[in-house]
Amino acid sequence: MDNITEDISPNSDVGGLHKPLVISVVGAGGKTSTIFWLANLFRAGGRRVLITTTTNMFLPDVSYPRLFCREPGALPPHILMQPIQACFASWKAVEGKVRGFSSVAIDRLATRPECDIILVEADGAHGLPLKAPDVHEPCIPQSSRCVIAVMGGQMLGQKTGPEHVHRWPLFTKITGLKADEPLSVNDLIRLIQHPEGAFKGAPEGCRRIWLINRFSQFDITLIQPQLLQPLRQGDIDVIWLGAVQETLPITHRFVR
Repeated sequence: MDNITEDISPNSDVGGLHKPLVISVVGAGGKTSTIFWLANLFRAGGRRVLITTTTNMFLPDVSYPRLFCREPGALPPHILMQPIQACFASWKAVEGKVRGFSSVAIDRLATRPECDIILVEADGAHGLPLKAPDVHEPCIPQSSRCVIAVMGGQMLGQKTGPEHVHRWPLFTKITGLKADEPLSVNDLIRLIQHPEGAFKGAPEGCRRIWLINRFSQFDITLIQPQLLQPLRQGDIDVIWLGAVQETLPITHRFVR
């Protein structure tokens, strides 16, 4: 818990500044799982957590309350002071998804002092393990103090194409990867470093965390020199490797 908190918001008391910490999660390959992992982690640490989205997201079967409203920034104080809950604009029953709020609405909510953490799913990927953002993506609130870019690590070394990548034409334009070529860590680094890539639209000065989810730790010795390149060059602040649905969610972490 201490390591994760330090990675996300170093040198500050999360939830103790009378303003919630907004964390936006973008990319593909485990965004929703990452959000619910972090929500439970922060709740266990005594933080008051609100989960929401600026897009459409699948809602896992969870035990804590789900709230639907038009304007989250107008919610009564006692609602926002619950230990943990999820808040959305509407339920899309046919798709099995919830619809979220505009990034501006989340920014208004972020001025409220009652909760400690706001977790935002700020991107969509149609359930695929990789993606490149389109012109209108991702939808990151400017109040975000941390942006986590998720990628599906199970694709490393595998032949990749449009069946694995959302927005494949944009992905291949950014990375240079062609259909049926094996995905390398250098392809993912290009996506990290490109101005239209994984951290597109991230607010200036926010923490940038690169999460390679469903990662096989046995590959680490083969890719570590290349993997650390974006850290050395200042493109990101933290790298997490692991599988957020496992008992040990993060197996490796590297900090700039």
